[in-house]
Amino acid sequence: MDKDNASPILEEYDREIGLYADLKSKLEVLIQELLKQHNIHVHSITARCKDRRSLQGKIARTDGKYASLNQITDIVGLRIISYYNDEVDAIAKLVEQEFELDAQNSVDKRELLDPDRFGYLSLHYVVKLPEKRLALPEYARFAGCKAEIQIRSILQHTWAEIEHDLGYKTKQAIPKEIRRSFSRLAGLLEIADLEFTKIRNSLQEYENEVQEQIQDQPTTVLIDQASLKSYINASPLVQELDEQIISYSGALLHHNEHFIGAMVEKLHFCGLNTISDIDEQLSQHKYLIVEIAKGVYKAQPRPVDMMSVGIALLYLCNVLVASTESPELVRRYVRGHTAMDPALEERLARDILLFYKQAVSL
Repeated sequence: MDKDNASPILEEYDREIGLYADLKSKLEVLIQELLKQHNIHVHSITARCKDRRSLQGKIARTDGKYASLNQITDIVGLRIISYYNDEVDAIAKLVEQEFELDAQNSVDKRELLDPDRFGYLSLHYVVKLPEKRLALPEYARFAGCKAEIQIRSILQHTWAEIEHDLGYKTKQAIPKEIRRSFSRLAGLLEIADLEFTKIRNSLQEYENEVQEQIQDQPTTVLIDQASLKSYINASPLVQELDEQIISYSGALLHHNEHFIGAMVEKLHFCGLNTISDIDEQLSQHKYLIVEIAKGVYKAQPRPVDMMSVGIALLYLCNVLVASTESPELVRRYVRGHTAMDPALEERLARDILLFYKQAVSL
């Protein structure tokens, strides 16, 4: 009989692979839900079952270490890639709370990283479902099944993938003259990981503070994505104009970060620099904003389903650029902030001027 087929572990694998495939799917969904419940937004979650050839190679390399399939802890593997380094610890804490850990086989490989060792190593957990989940019918059949969960930041993952592609598994395998380059790069990536986290924290602090600044000193608050988002969400004037606009369009309002980013550019194009500039211009042009929106939606062949919160600012920009009565400026305004073919671009520029002229003539 073929030695491969005679292996008790491989025979057990052939019998149990369906169970492990189901476990993989269950764990992937469970981890997605747990992260969502705890407001942890990650770059990706991937899951896999070790294929037969990989298992065969592992058995051959370990020379009798394993006597049965359940001693092999990575038949099911999941990898969680976070955006930021500090989120690795938050995810790890969640895994520790929600799973039963195999402490003997779990390791924080980051703590094993020598000061002069190149490269990034991730956090590896070997887990089982806890009794509270095994008591549920949908999980009961996975009793005793283990899985490996790897957690790393996106920069740690980038390093690991490139290192894997290069094919060097140990420091000693790297040619000596190249080791210094690896070490320098590893240090740069570690600094980058920390700096991205600092930038995120600084932005969050700014977003928390900017609303108070808008209320106290709107003339000093420059227009950026954070300040504009805060203004749109808090301004009674924006809310009033948005509601009038959707009453003509029949659309529903929704929050759209991409819209806010685009509006920052449009407002700057129109010469508005501070939050107080927006407030003054909205108050001054309320009538034209609503009348132009009314004309636009009356002329459309079919209704619009969704609009972004803050849509009044788009019509404010249209009013301001059209009030120059410069076709070339309007074309530049359209060309700078949209991706469309020249014919459609020209038509949109004409429509902005046309609806403005109609509104001012009423």
